[in-house]
Amino acid sequence: MGQDLVVKLFGVLDKVKWPTDGSASTQGHSAYLIGLEQLDEYKGDPKSLTATLRTFLSGQSAPYAYAGAASILITAAREKDGSYAENGLEAAMIYLEKAQETAQDVVEINVTEAYIYIYYGRFDDARLVLDYLHDQDIGNFYVNRAEVPFWQRQGNLEETVHWTEQAIRAADVIPKKLRLKWQLGDLYLEHGMMDEALAVFKEAVHFDRENVALWHKMAMIYVKQGNLEEAYRVNQQSLRIKEYPAGRKLEEALKEHMSNNE
Repeated sequence: MGQDLVVKLFGVLDKVKWPTDGSASTQGHSAYLIGLEQLDEYKGDPKSLTATLRTFLSGQSAPYAYAGAASILITAAREKDGSYAENGLEAAMIYLEKAQETAQDVVEINVTEAYIYIYYGRFDDARLVLDYLHDQDIGNFYVNRAEVPFWQRQGNLEETVHWTEQAIRAADVIPKKLRLKWQLGDLYLEHGMMDEALAVFKEAVHFDRENVALWHKMAMIYVKQGNLEEAYRVNQQSLRIKEYPAGRKLEEALKEHMSNNE
């Protein structure tokens, strides 16, 4: 993770045959948005980053390919403790500037600059970029979403929640909404706000009823709230969808606890 992964990516990026089309083409834009979706699904496998790079390159648009490389480097730069390796952020800015040379006014590209400043801790610079982009495209999903880490990294829960909700409203497809609802639920959990987290996860599972992880999260919240009967019911729902060790372990623990209290 972090610095070491970025170094490995340097070797990959140095070998890339970059597109020669300097326009921000429709094809490039489509490939770029698909690549960003893939990055949102990143779970720590470095091979998935090279696959995402191929997606960005498939658009045959130099600015979108360079901006994609910048986003990959930002993703790779995240360390286990949540900090960001400077070598990744520095390289991301270099690739972003290459993208901006021929595509100066593409909001979805320029928002990457805000992320770089946010993870550097340069919040004043990030604020200038975000305000400018809001003026360029009011209600843009990607700009609204960038507000989330901007406020979260400054410890402002109210604004973090507000902009997460704004991004959810601006999201054009269910998977985007679900990812943000998941993040919002986890944010509430981090602050010990169980009722709020539970409400968000209930909304999320309404759109994705086969999501075992969501059902399990709700079961664990009920356990923490002392509502063991509901925890058992929800956990059984997750096990009907899929057999998994954590669900069986929770089932056994709940059965034992409830039998001891009869």
